[in-house]
Formats: sequence, C-alpha cells, structure tokens
Amino acid sequence: MGNNDVFIESGKIEILKDKNEIHFIEKLKIKNEYIVISADSAIYKNDVKIFNISGNLAEIISNSKKSPFAGRAKNIYLYDDNSIELSGDAYFENDGIKFKSSSIKFNQQNGQVLQ
Repeated sequence: MGNNDVFIESGKIEILKDKNEIHFIEKLKIKNEYIVISADSAIYKNDVKIFNISGNLAEIISNSKKSPFAGRAKNIYLYDDNSIELSGDAYFENDGIKFKSSSIKFNQQNGQVLQ
C-alpha cells in the first residue's frame, strides 16, 4: 500500500508464518491517509505485498476533499504501487462519473481510473 501508514481494525487476526500471510477476520476496517475500507475479511500476502480484501460487497471511500471517490466490490486488492483494484460486481464513482464492471483499477491517492 505504498509508503504511508496503514491502520487496521479486525475482530480476529491470524498470522500464518508458513504461508507468509496475515489473515484479518470479522468486522474489518482499513484506513490510511487516502482511503477507508470496510469489509468482512482480508489476507495480506507479505511475499507480494498485496492486500486481498473480500466481503459481501466490500466498500471503499476516499478521505480526500479534493478528489472524493467511493466504490464497492466482492474483492478489493491493494497494491504496493498505490493502485487499487475492485473485482467482482465492481462499482466505482468519482467526480460524478459512475463505473460498473467486473474489474476497475484506480490510483488510491486521486481516484484516477487506470484500467
């Protein structure tokens, strides 16, 4: 998730050293200076530095007043290059423009759609 601090709240956390993963289970909330995500669960894969967030439509909201955006999907992937991918019944809204797709990738700092 880039070089910024990430704050994670979860009902349960499991560290699986053999898989190099951290599992966040129940009532998940992830925040950084750009976004807030609410979901059921997540897996952080330390070897590839990717958060795989899932739930019955996980939600993401921008913290930015300059470039507000919001979205939801069955899975949200947070990548180390500050990009985010909404996957599975993805919905994304930015600057009054609404996107629906199986997959939407965007920059978490400004909400600019990448693909």
